[in-house]
Amino acid sequence: MKCPKCGSLNDRVVDTRQSKDGTVIRRRRECLDCGNRFTTYERFEEEKIIVKKKSGETQSFDKTKIIRGILLASKNRPITQKHAEEIANEIERYLIDEGKLLVESTEIGDLVQERLKKLDPIAYIRFKSVYNEFKDIKDFEETLKEIEENSKEKSNGS
Repeated sequence: MKCPKCGSLNDRVVDTRQSKDGTVIRRRRECLDCGNRFTTYERFEEEKIIVKKKSGETQSFDKTKIIRGILLASKNRPITQKHAEEIANEIERYLIDEGKLLVESTEIGDLVQERLKKLDPIAYIRFKSVYNEFKDIKDFEETLKEIEENSKEKSNGS
């Protein structure tokens, strides 16, 4: 490790400690040329998820976009910032666990819709109408019919 004081690469590790959650290792080092002591941290590098948009363009996965979309769809609804963050984290964890490091934006939209549908039907319809680019009232009617059928199935199955 390069000494921040003299630039030498000649050092030794004096102390090593792991963080409480085990995700970071802290090392105290001493430069063998100038005697300067400094601290370094080691972290696991999370695998980066790449999103392929409808246009074919790719970009890094950004949870804040999911959170923003959920909050916009759930304005004046009982969905909090915390709910939106939990959904975004759940989707990110799912994609990593499934090894989906290149994912279509439509799949992310479907995952958000799936979760919103269970949480709040109104927010689900709002999100779906924007995300699926509803063209006319018929699209809304079909979605409402789908929700009603699911609701009937749940009450008959209970």
